[in-house]
Amino acid sequence: MLHVLSNKYIVILFTLLALASCGGREGELRIKGEIKGLNADLTMYSRDGVIQGIDTLHVIKGKIDWTCPYNKEGGSLTIVYPTYSTLTLFCNSGDVIVIEGDAKQLGATKVSGNADNDAYTLLRQKLSSLEDSKKDSLIEEFVNTHPESSVTRMLQLEKLATRQPLALSIGEMLPEFSVVTRKGDTINNDSLRGKFSLLVFWANWRGGTGTMNTRIRRLRRQAQRPLVCLSYNLDVNSSALDYIERTDSITWHSYNNKNLFMAELPSRLGVRDIPYYVLTDTTNRIIASGSDWKNDMEPVLNDSVVGAGKK
Repeated sequence: MLHVLSNKYIVILFTLLALASCGGREGELRIKGEIKGLNADLTMYSRDGVIQGIDTLHVIKGKIDWTCPYNKEGGSLTIVYPTYSTLTLFCNSGDVIVIEGDAKQLGATKVSGNADNDAYTLLRQKLSSLEDSKKDSLIEEFVNTHPESSVTRMLQLEKLATRQPLALSIGEMLPEFSVVTRKGDTINNDSLRGKFSLLVFWANWRGGTGTMNTRIRRLRRQAQRPLVCLSYNLDVNSSALDYIERTDSITWHSYNNKNLFMAELPSRLGVRDIPYYVLTDTTNRIIASGSDWKNDMEPVLNDSVVGAGKK
C-alpha cells in the first residue's frame, strides 16, 4: 500500500513540475525557441520600456533562450534580423514567449506564448497571402474586433506614423542634433555652420563600404570649399567598424549609433536605404539627399563644393 501511495505522489509531483515548466515566473520575461539555419545574434529594442536601450538576443545554432526581469503588462519588443527586417513580440510579466521559424522564411516566423502573440501571428499569416490592395481592410477588421489588444495599439501607431510627413525635404533645415565621434569630438549644428557638410548613413551589413569611402576620400581631395564629413554608422556591434576604420584609413569624423531605428536623425531625414547621403550648405540647409550618389549627390556637389573654386 505504501509503495502504491509513493508512486502516486511521484506521479503528482512530476505533473506539477511539468505544469510549472510551461509558464514563466512572475516578474520575469522569457523568450525561447528556434530559428532553423540562423547563425547570427539578433538585436532587440523596446518602444515602451520592456528593456532599456538595445539588447542582444544570442542565437546558438538557431536556438534562443533569453530572460529578463519584467513586471508589467502590455509591453512589446522588436527583434531586428540581420537583414534589418523586424519581428514584434508582445509581452506580459510571467510570459514564456516561443519563437519558431526558419532563416530562409523569416517573414513566416511563428510567435506564441500569449493571446496577443497568437493573434498577431495569425494576422501576419493572413496578410502574407493577400494582395496589397486588400491588406488595409483586413487590418481594419482586426482593429475593430480587438479594440483592447496590444496588437491594435501597435497597428494604430504604425498607421499614424505613415501619415505623418517625417522626412525632411531639400530646402529645409537640418534637424538639431549632437553626437560625440569615436575620437571624442562633438559634432552638432553649431559646429557645422559656416561649412558644407556631408552626412553618410551606412552599415557594414549592407555592403558597398569600400566604394562609399573611396567617394568620400576623392570628394575631400577635390573640395574647393570648407567641407565636414560625418560617417554615421548604424551597426549595433562596433567590431566591424573598428576593422573598417583601421583597414580603410577613415580619417574623417565617424560616429557609431547603436539605437538603430530609434535614432531620431536618420528617421527625420527619411533614411530608408543605406548608404544614404545628406549634403547641407553653410547655413545647415539641406541641398541634396538620397542613396544614388551619381544622380542625387554628384551634380550638387560639383556645383557647390568641388567646382566652386573654378568659377
